[in-house]
Amino acid sequence: MRAAVALAALTLASVSLLATTLSVAGTRSAPLPASWATLAFARSESVGGGLYLAGRRRVLRFKRGAVDPAWSPDGRRLAFVASGSGGAGDLFVADADGTHRGRITRTDGVDEASPSWSPDGRHLVVERGGTLVVVRADGGGGRRLGAGLEPAWSPGGRRIAFTDGDNLYLVSTKGGRPRQVTSAPGAQSAPAWAPDGRRLAYVSDETGALDIYVLDLGSGAVTPLTADPAVDGAPAFSANGKNVVFASNRSGGELLWRTPATGPAAGPPDVLVSTPFATSATARPEPRVVQLLPDFEQRPPTDLSIRSVVRGHRRHFVLGFDSATDNIGLGPVVITARRSSRRLPFMRASQVVRLARGGRRQTFPRVGVLRYVYSPTHSHWHVMGFQRYELWRASDHALLLRDRKSGFCLADHYAHAPGSFLNEPRGPVFNDYCEQGRPEAMAVHQGTSVGYTDRYPSHFHGQNIDLTVVRAGTYVLVHRANRRFLFRELRYENNAASVRIRIGWPNGRRSPPSVRVLEACSDSDRC
Repeated sequence: MRAAVALAALTLASVSLLATTLSVAGTRSAPLPASWATLAFARSESVGGGLYLAGRRRVLRFKRGAVDPAWSPDGRRLAFVASGSGGAGDLFVADADGTHRGRITRTDGVDEASPSWSPDGRHLVVERGGTLVVVRADGGGGRRLGAGLEPAWSPGGRRIAFTDGDNLYLVSTKGGRPRQVTSAPGAQSAPAWAPDGRRLAYVSDETGALDIYVLDLGSGAVTPLTADPAVDGAPAFSANGKNVVFASNRSGGELLWRTPATGPAAGPPDVLVSTPFATSATARPEPRVVQLLPDFEQRPPTDLSIRSVVRGHRRHFVLGFDSATDNIGLGPVVITARRSSRRLPFMRASQVVRLARGGRRQTFPRVGVLRYVYSPTHSHWHVMGFQRYELWRASDHALLLRDRKSGFCLADHYAHAPGSFLNEPRGPVFNDYCEQGRPEAMAVHQGTSVGYTDRYPSHFHGQNIDLTVVRAGTYVLVHRANRRFLFRELRYENNAASVRIRIGWPNGRRSPPSVRVLEACSDSDRC
């Protein structure tokens, strides 16, 4: 209903352009990377760890030394824990075929464990030094929920299950007081949600042996799935919820087994993966809705130069730079915006996302604001805050300055991303100039097709940062797309890129500073 209301309010021209965009901008294709894999698992750290994919009688090592795999809700990516630069376990992510690897967290010596995705793929909860922490998928944020171990985000998105080492609890994703859901003797651990969000599989030693149980959260009924002297652990539901996969040494060595989720009466456990020392299995999700999302890959700043400008009767030295954001996703970024009256100086923006089947689409409202910007070079409607520029001190990563950029007009006529991409159109689709010269417009439609780049040249329309009061030293200039985390994307950890620069004042503070690029860093704000 929201989508219908939003689209009905657009002008006839915008409606026509929107329909054309959603019908021609590439084929409706979204093949899964490593589509043969149905399971991810880790091997025990006693044999060096390592992440593996399994499926169709095939096992392939995914990442040496990594542990704790977690499939993204769309089944395309894996989050995992691996050693960071400081030696502690940090959170990383990669596509299932091993491409697009990125780092999400930097914990500076505190180990992380047990990552779990939110259903929309925009956040993860992780155990950090005995504390539950929610982080954004781009690495931003870091909201503490409280003490706890082994978190698991519910399929419904509102609750997180965890253990304190003795019992299982549920806590709201917004925080608050946890609710205890088990009270059996011994220790209950390793909670894992069923796809329906109504059941939890877990490990308990209430009988003196480590066995697998399933708790029905509605009725409180507990079903034992194993009852034997074997050491069983690390349960995970299958994608359809009919089985539970777990690690067990019941045959001598630790292998991955599968048993019916309804209990032993439905059949005995059988070996699923015979790789020795296998543990921490996670089944690949099978989403019913496949979104063709964009992916903003930020390029590092280029073409750095100094200009002298006068502001308020005072001379300022500003550092200009080129910025470029490529769309390397599965679908275009499509923005529709409207206002109810010309008396309003802004429009509310929505993001329209194509789906892989049936020609359907989803609309996500309130992803930002558009304003009409007057400029000597061009005047049109800008998406505010789509990309931001920041200067950080290199020694302690302290934020010093942000840009004065007024916004962006997204289109296909600026540049092309390097390479070729699935669903890339044969030619540019977004050829409009964002209602240029029309401050009276009531609706705007803009976007960037797959394979195209939103690029702005150095010093163009606020493409600079004022260095007048910055001391000589080493700094990091960061360019960041989707900083407010409002647009839906395929990936988020590649939204920032940076250059490490050296600023000097060789001729004193009344003369322009020198700027030298020391290093360029893609997909990182810590060059």
